[in-house]
Amino acid sequence: MKRKYMSSWGLAFAEEREMRKLEKMAKQGWHLEKFAPLGYSLVKGEPADVQYSLDYRTRPDEEYFEMFASSGWEHVTSTGDEIHIFKGHPGARPIYSDRETMVTKYATEERTMGRAALTLLIVWLGLWIIMQLDWSSVMATALLMVHLLITIGLIFTGLPYLGFLAKRKRMERDS
Repeated sequence: MKRKYMSSWGLAFAEEREMRKLEKMAKQGWHLEKFAPLGYSLVKGEPADVQYSLDYRTRPDEEYFEMFASSGWEHVTSTGDEIHIFKGHPGARPIYSDRETMVTKYATEERTMGRAALTLLIVWLGLWIIMQLDWSSVMATALLMVHLLITIGLIFTGLPYLGFLAKRKRMERDS
């Protein structure tokens, strides 16, 4: 079975573009199999005309997936037990059909990412202050490494927070 990797621009910034790109790949016979680090794993198959849709739900139950299935959406893959991609035929009713539910969807993700980013920012600042003290070279190196890891975590939570915030604000402004 042939597999292919497709990179992601980040769902917080390019959700619609990502779903359209996955649809285009499916027409070429490359179907979404699962999430991969910073992207998606696609598997070769027969070309198909499908649409993809994304939803966020932490620890979904069977009823959640049954609701989508009854609306014509098949669950394809999930990551982190909270981001889920579904596929449906081109005429399937959209998962979110009104602006209000879309705003709620993004506001929920904005809050989740915002809390994580704020926590990491506080730890990052505290560690930065501690690093200003006079430490041995071994301890200073260890603190620097931890600070670097926290910086990476802050990027991976702070940027999506800003993306979801911008989406929600744009949707509220356009309504």
